Amino acid sequence: MSIRELITPETVTLDLKAGTPEEAMAELGALLVKTGAVTDLETYLQAVKAREALGTTAVGFGVAIPHGKSGGVSRAAVAFGRSRSGLAWESLDGEPVQMVFLIAAPDGAHDLHLKALSQLARLLMHEEVRQKLLTAESPADVVNALQ
Repeated sequence: MSIRELITPETVTLDLKAGTPEEAMAELGALLVKTGAVTDLETYLQAVKAREALGTTAVGFGVAIPHGKSGGVSRAAVAFGRSRSGLAWESLDGEPVQMVFLIAAPDGAHDLHLKALSQLARLLMHEEVRQKLLTAESPADVVNALQ
């Protein structure tokens, strides 16, 4: 399963309202609830926060990829949010986070979320992809940038 199969324009916001990482995860999680991928937001966010407590998911280059596996997830999905002002996140390079990918996987999905994480990391190593995401004018542009 590729990232392109997990993210849709409905799970993309180009203007995150969040001021903190926790608010960003909740805002993106709410998009996943609207699509039916997440059925219990609170349970899912607890799994994401527990994972985040083990170590930051802000990987540098202005990117964070929080993720979690939970019984509150009905099917794997990815949400994306872009923060114009940047979020203070405990990032590996100390820079603010402007792009957040939230990965959701159901319990029993084995290593699905890790495969999605790996695919994203490979894509985001490319400056060209990051620039497309930062300058995207529509959710469809974001989805297309991840091909």
